Amino acid sequence: MDILFIDDNHQLFQVLKDNFSFVGHYLFYAKNTQNAFSVLEKEDIDIILLDVKLGNENGVETLEKLKEIYPCIPVIMITGYATVEAAVRAIKLGAFDFVSKPIDFNTLCTIIDSATEHKVEQKAQEGVSYDLNGAPILLQSKNAEYCNVLHRAKQLAASDITILIIGENGTGKEGLAEYIYKNSNRRAENFIKINCAAFPESLLDNELFGHEKGAYTGASSEYRGVFEQADGGTLLLDEIGDMPKTLQAKILRVLQNQEIRRIGGNETRKISVRFLASTNKDLPTMVQEGMFREDLFYRLNGGMLQIPPLRKRKEDIEDLIHHLLNRITDNTSLPHKRLSPEVLSVFIGYSWPGNIRELKNALLYAVTISQSEELMLEDLPPGIEVSGSQIHNSLSLVQQKEKELIQNVLRKTNNNKSEAAKYLNMGRNTLYLKLKKYGLV
Repeated sequence: MDILFIDDNHQLFQVLKDNFSFVGHYLFYAKNTQNAFSVLEKEDIDIILLDVKLGNENGVETLEKLKEIYPCIPVIMITGYATVEAAVRAIKLGAFDFVSKPIDFNTLCTIIDSATEHKVEQKAQEGVSYDLNGAPILLQSKNAEYCNVLHRAKQLAASDITILIIGENGTGKEGLAEYIYKNSNRRAENFIKINCAAFPESLLDNELFGHEKGAYTGASSEYRGVFEQADGGTLLLDEIGDMPKTLQAKILRVLQNQEIRRIGGNETRKISVRFLASTNKDLPTMVQEGMFREDLFYRLNGGMLQIPPLRKRKEDIEDLIHHLLNRITDNTSLPHKRLSPEVLSVFIGYSWPGNIRELKNALLYAVTISQSEELMLEDLPPGIEVSGSQIHNSLSLVQQKEKELIQNVLRKTNNNKSEAAKYLNMGRNTLYLKLKKYGLV
């Protein structure tokens, strides 16, 4: 993935570039608006990271220009000088999300993943193929535990009961929430999502409840928060386990009374919202430790759905791979690829700590750098561990002979890679890829 970072802090760019490189993304740099448009004219940028305070320029004004010319590229605002008014204006102008410095890289990656998924959904309009029962293909399963979760989700969708979705990062909590929405009696109304982990407390309060004109310095107009935006429809409180405890009491009152009051306002407003919540945290343990309100936990837990991690759904991996490869082909300019038996063996044996999101990113990385019609071991991203036993068990007879030949030549050349490459009549880079492929490095 190609990301454009627009900021006058070159040191921060270097840090982010190294981090993104490790997860398979390339970061371009622009120190001002003019440089940014120069990069955008030459490169096919997927995501833009934009600082609100851009030297002598106003990053929010830069956002407005970007959305006029490149409306389909998600823009994530980053700032160490966050104000509620700047955040609200940025969101209104089309910013996808808003994060504050110092940047938590894992949080930033989560937001980027969400922005990428949103972009694909916009491009494909639906973004996911649906089966005859209305379930997204990514939610089909051969796993008994997950099939039971999907069955219960469809049953619960018909009511207005609050549902708590629990699962590790990347398991598809947001997709399951959307499935519930599409099967509910509110499917003709709005489906609003807010990531509770993406905002500092003051901004989250404002995003949830909105504010009246003059509520604080710089509040030049009224703002409808997501509770009002979701009125009549469904609201997903994503990563609710990261919500500050000071806000939890206010959320509890909204769930109980279905009414809100804007910041700086005196009027109580009635709303009709179906609430869904999701988290990757252990909420019962957080309740015991005093980090999450017990009464809010029980109010949220009208119906609980726990998504099993991908490592417990090995029987689904091959079908997921085929579906994700088709989506990559359909929504990018990349050619269609198939998996070699070696890679399939590695994928099935791998633990996937990042779950479906990690699988999707690994496939996108491999498809992007692959030079053949088949995805090979050397195409896998850093971090996908390939054990020697996995390689040996999946190698063809020809590949085993090649591995043995390379080992013999390395012994003859005292492990001199340059001499070995010359002896084998191949480039040094090619030799290195084969060493990695056969677990010899």
